[in-house]
Amino acid sequence: MQALTENLTPLTNRRTLIHEPIASPAVDTRAVALRAEKLTVRFGGLTAVRNLDLVVKSHSVHALIGPNGAGKSTAVNALSGFVRSEGNVWVGAQTSRNWTSHSIARAGLARTFQNIRLFGVMSVLETILVGSHGQFSGGLFSALLRTEAAKRSESEAVAEARRLIEFVGLPPYAAEMTASALSYGHQRRVEIARALISKPRVLLLDEPLAGMNVAEKAELTELIRAVCRCGVAILLIEHDMDVIRSLADHVTVLYHGQKLAEGSPDDVLSHVDVQAAYLGKGKS
Repeated sequence: MQALTENLTPLTNRRTLIHEPIASPAVDTRAVALRAEKLTVRFGGLTAVRNLDLVVKSHSVHALIGPNGAGKSTAVNALSGFVRSEGNVWVGAQTSRNWTSHSIARAGLARTFQNIRLFGVMSVLETILVGSHGQFSGGLFSALLRTEAAKRSESEAVAEARRLIEFVGLPPYAAEMTASALSYGHQRRVEIARALISKPRVLLLDEPLAGMNVAEKAELTELIRAVCRCGVAILLIEHDMDVIRSLADHVTVLYHGQKLAEGSPDDVLSHVDVQAAYLGKGKS
């Protein structure tokens, strides 16, 4: 532990590509989908993420990268309300001191997980519809009484789920299949469809390409581009640097829970501090 601390000091003290935080009054919420200021996550005496400032612009793919254990998934969990954090998070113009996973989802943030989380006994159609629960109008009593408004909302949700099945590249007959019966790559597509049915402003993807072969990565990369073209901002955790170079508009690097560098993919990935963090250059 002492050796790691000693090696961290010269890295964090070097001049990096870090940008100054954007002051709140100057932020154009039409141009910014997701923003965090001084995001900090503590687990007892361990600070997993420290004072992270992050701006994800609308209509962009923003990659969050770093070595294993850098705090990437913890940061995404904090941004999406799955772990308690300090600091401020905005989705568009909306912010709260007490975000939960449900409230931030209603504000326009959706996500997928590093480990696929599907309901194995549900059909693909049912699984995707789970993501639309916040879109139903009329409330609980309307749903129980099967009012016209509830029926109309349900019909619209089913139609949208079927449209998304096609959009993510699944065949129409997949709607009636059990989600767990699909291939790994197709399960990833179901996860993305389930997230998209909530009509998010920003989509967080935690290692969506992990475990895929070259062809599957290329196909899912194109799907991510298509999602972005539809107006959904993407915050992406990914380890494949070739994917980062081809897909990301902007890159933020975490190292031991702190921002090490940010900028364009080419600038960041060629930066001496980033190479040192990944490759251990200059470390004993």
